[in-house]
Amino acid sequence: MPLTAGKILVIRLSSLGDIILLAPELLRLRNAAPAAVIHLLTRERYAGLFDGNTYLDEVLTLGRGGLGELARVRRRLARERYDVLVDAHGVLRSGILFHSLHAPKKVRIRKNGIAKFALIAGKTNLYRGVVTQSRRYARLFEALGLDAGGEDVELPVPPRAVAGADAALSRAAPGAARLVAFAPGARWETKTWPRRHYADLMRLAAARGYATLLIGGPADAEANAGIAKSVSPAPLDLTGRLSILESAAVLKRSAALVTNDSAPLHLAEAVGTPVVAFFGPTVRDFGYFPRLARSVALEVHLRCRPCSRNGARRCPYGTKECLAAISPQRAMDALAGLLGEPEVSA
Repeated sequence: MPLTAGKILVIRLSSLGDIILLAPELLRLRNAAPAAVIHLLTRERYAGLFDGNTYLDEVLTLGRGGLGELARVRRRLARERYDVLVDAHGVLRSGILFHSLHAPKKVRIRKNGIAKFALIAGKTNLYRGVVTQSRRYARLFEALGLDAGGEDVELPVPPRAVAGADAALSRAAPGAARLVAFAPGARWETKTWPRRHYADLMRLAAARGYATLLIGGPADAEANAGIAKSVSPAPLDLTGRLSILESAAVLKRSAALVTNDSAPLHLAEAVGTPVVAFFGPTVRDFGYFPRLARSVALEVHLRCRPCSRNGARRCPYGTKECLAAISPQRAMDALAGLLGEPEVSA
């Protein structure tokens, strides 16, 4: 059976940023194989990204259970008799499924673990150029003989999510020149630009006439509320109040997003919104820098970077200098430039 008409399983269990980057590639896969049956296996907490989608036939989920849950899912997958199996994650759990399930054709992502370790531990760069994570996903489908390339595609946002976003934004400041979103959170504290800097930048943005808003998950609620209380005029705080796709719709309505090396960066770019993003423990070689031409990555070049694969529990030196040294004024200049306005520094 040709791949364009077969049954395809793509596995990517986490994290949210990676799954967001995978989504446009899945849409391109659908365009390349319109008659195929395409399933995705991911974690339950990320399935909401695909609510109402028209490019996947089914989204299967893996719960929080241990080996018993994995065995249950494996039995479910075995009954599907897939023609193609794509492991887009390359971790232990996805590997167990990849190697134990039968399929005539299989491909698995390459993660360049040795090069990443060498750069972190020995500051020796073995990378042969920068390959984005999106490009790594595309290569998986190319290895199967499917031409899933072409122009960039945006993440589809269903009408229900757009309506939810519009309702949330109805409370934004009227008459503002631009709406700028801020997402100060990240999975790892070491990847977050200092909260005081976010507050200072939001004041600078408000002084320029921008309306500001905060987004993030429930875990970011307390920190974002503290930022909001210290800024006048207060931003619209939507933290923890939006689904993933509602957040995407809010970001699509925004002129720009200011964030860390985190999932909101990729969500904004997936709907065509440029970002100003702060990078500290991680570097461009890892493949997660902004990809839109208008987006800006801000970083400080220090000998200790990179210090971890995707963030760590604490800074090795206890200073977070790689992020703290990026001033709010520098970020304001980057934001103004992104929006096509003159720099504001002296």
